[in-house]
Amino acid sequence: MSIDHRVRPVPSLHLHNYPHTVSLEDHLMLLYEALARSRVRNAEEAARRLRLARRVVAARRWQRLARYASARAERARRAV
Repeated sequence: MSIDHRVRPVPSLHLHNYPHTVSLEDHLMLLYEALARSRVRNAEEAARRLRLARRVVAARRWQRLARYASARAERARRAV
């Protein structure tokens, strides 16, 4: 099986032959898509902020626990 390597002309598309008309339905669809993307971005940003807040709360909780454990270990060391 041989491959034909000759260059063949590609028919050109003349854009002026295809006027670009956008219907009201197309405009509404684009508007709804933009609104949907905006809502998704807002939801993702809210989720990002919530994750950050939860991480901060968890870090504070672990710091409190570490301080408690350290103080308890110090009391136990002094008692011996």
